[in-house]
Amino acid sequence: MSVIAIAVASESGVPIFSRKRGNNDNIQFSTIASLHGINMFTKCHNLSLINTQVENGTILWKEFCKSVTLIGIATGGLEYDLELLLSCIHDAMVFFIGKKDLENLKNIDQIKRDLRQCYPIIDYLLETLDPNTVPRSTIVLDSIQSMLCPQAQQLQQVLDNYAQTVTGRWACLSIHGHLVATSSDFYELDVREARLLLLLAAAQDGVPLRDSLVYLPQMSPNVAFRAVTCKLLADVYVLVICGVTPPLSQIDEIVLQCWESYAHIIKEAKLIHPRNFPLSITFDPVFIGIMVVNINKRRCVFSRHLHGSNQKSRGMSGVHRIDILRTFYVTTARDLAPEFKLERDDREVIDGAVSEMYWCSEYHKCHAQRSGNLLCCALYAPTVPNHTMRLLTNQILQDLSTNKDIFW
Repeated sequence: MSVIAIAVASESGVPIFSRKRGNNDNIQFSTIASLHGINMFTKCHNLSLINTQVENGTILWKEFCKSVTLIGIATGGLEYDLELLLSCIHDAMVFFIGKKDLENLKNIDQIKRDLRQCYPIIDYLLETLDPNTVPRSTIVLDSIQSMLCPQAQQLQQVLDNYAQTVTGRWACLSIHGHLVATSSDFYELDVREARLLLLLAAAQDGVPLRDSLVYLPQMSPNVAFRAVTCKLLADVYVLVICGVTPPLSQIDEIVLQCWESYAHIIKEAKLIHPRNFPLSITFDPVFIGIMVVNINKRRCVFSRHLHGSNQKSRGMSGVHRIDILRTFYVTTARDLAPEFKLERDDREVIDGAVSEMYWCSEYHKCHAQRSGNLLCCALYAPTVPNHTMRLLTNQILQDLSTNKDIFW
């Protein structure tokens, strides 16, 4: 299994970068030239090459800004969401260098150097399609991977105070790459922009304080914002979008003033990981894994540790459980949320009257059910009767809707 993303200049065919995940060898320059040549040949004949099927995989071409062509190659069942992956990679490119420079490509060598800073985020995105790599900060491309903890509402108040103190606007707190709390106006951002900010915080690699210039692909693709990321505790980062002032040295002092007295609350929130759900939510032992999506806020909560560290794997590894639930969601259950449907997707939209779906096999069963803005995908042992799955999934949805410890 492998997934490869290649960026080339549309006119000249000069490779800009190539990133991969999986067990394939690095792609050769001659192969990149051939792939681009095929695309150019079709354009010369007023045709549009979208994708092609190869043995055990798919190759997809997508041009952006009439200047950059992204080529995606996925094999071994990783083809799902390949087009969405390329769109996310383009967003990451704009995020770091801006749309104007990406459209012009005046100095392609400089562009190639500038784009190196987006490699960590692109690698995170590629990991989403590779089940052999446990994603640290995302599991599906159309939602923000999150944690649900009782402390979220209190942490939001602290975030609002922190953002106001540094003359900022949007702020978020992440633990182990999962979104835990946001400032009150954070959801003004497009979900793709919010996910990029979360990925930026996750890619800090232990740096205590960092100042970055970023472009918001939807809101401000040509005017940069200042993103300041601060490490509060191990694997805990707070990010804020603010103005040119205050200076980084002063922000360091403000962070201490705003957050020092809340260290114990953050430590309590950290204990929720890797379960990612409050302990007040109880799961029947037949649950093997679960993924819950808040459709309005585009947040996704996933867990394969529902019953503590002593949970038996039932012969199924954690990576396998991630792969099954993710595949079930992207191929089937997502149709229960037509709000996620891309304009380019020509699949038939499932009628709104459909509220649940099943997958059954010899080794496991999956059940998806939607209730209001919540979509629950649950992985069960193969011996669980279908009517029991329906009852248990429905009960979890009710608990998530009424539990006072849940704050999205």
